[in-house]
Amino acid sequence: MTLRQLEFLIGIADLGSISACAEYFGVTQPAVTNQIHQLEQELSAALIVRGARGATLTDIGLKTVLQAKKVLQETKRLLVTVEESKRTITGTITLGVSPLSPVSIHHFPRIYRPFHQAFPDIHIEVIEVEALHLADQVRNNRVDLALTPLPLFTTKAQYEPLWTEELVVISSPEDSIDDPVSFASLRHHDFIFMKPGYSLNLTVARMAQDAGFEPNIVSEASSIHALLGFVAAGIGIAVVPIDTVTLEARAGLVNVSHLIPKAYRRFAMVFRAREDLSPAVGVFMNYIRSYSEEGPHERLQRTAMALDVTKDV
Repeated sequence: MTLRQLEFLIGIADLGSISACAEYFGVTQPAVTNQIHQLEQELSAALIVRGARGATLTDIGLKTVLQAKKVLQETKRLLVTVEESKRTITGTITLGVSPLSPVSIHHFPRIYRPFHQAFPDIHIEVIEVEALHLADQVRNNRVDLALTPLPLFTTKAQYEPLWTEELVVISSPEDSIDDPVSFASLRHHDFIFMKPGYSLNLTVARMAQDAGFEPNIVSEASSIHALLGFVAAGIGIAVVPIDTVTLEARAGLVNVSHLIPKAYRRFAMVFRAREDLSPAVGVFMNYIRSYSEEGPHERLQRTAMALDVTKDV
């Protein structure tokens, strides 16, 4: 029995299907199915029932999920306990993130708050660098660590895959885009892109190509705030990580439409050779891993809460 098998089982329970679980974790459906099958063999019990509408947990499966969540929670506590024994570590860490990503506002505070409580003498400086250059910033010792969306723009960097985040379509409140919406139905809309150097441009262009069209780009923004302004003004639509726009959606400045099928992008932690990592960077990386391993249910619940507030405005 492995922690990954338990994570997959929880993912199926929270997301409702094997395919959604596989997409969330960035693996293939057969990989998820194989791990669940191994878990069922070890427990000598059926945990899920596969059907046309997704996967349903058996009674034993539901009980197993409850226990699995406790196991993963205890695993996280063990990691934190070990790290807290190293409180004497001091130093400064320079963390690089993309200006477009929601890391600075949404993810970093949730990582940093418990980390700072455990290691008050380790200081972290966050700088924003275009995703195109983040990996090189790590390789050239300009930043100690980077959190960046995949794919990387270099093959010479070491990285570790982390969490995934949902991509959504944002539009002006006056626009009549369905929710949810298929990407193919957006072919006649004008698009707002970020300026060259942002990995999201490549992701959206690939999604359009898979849908059989080339997006009509009417403007390129130099910041996420400019992009949101263009969309709010009705100049065009854009595809962005959902955590990037929850506040603007809550304020009624933009509408959010989920894609069908849902679209995701994955983050990664980029670092130098392990022998070159300082003790401070090493313990901070463990806190990032612990945050990343948070179950999909908690992450989706936060998003749902934010959007529920939006609907009440």
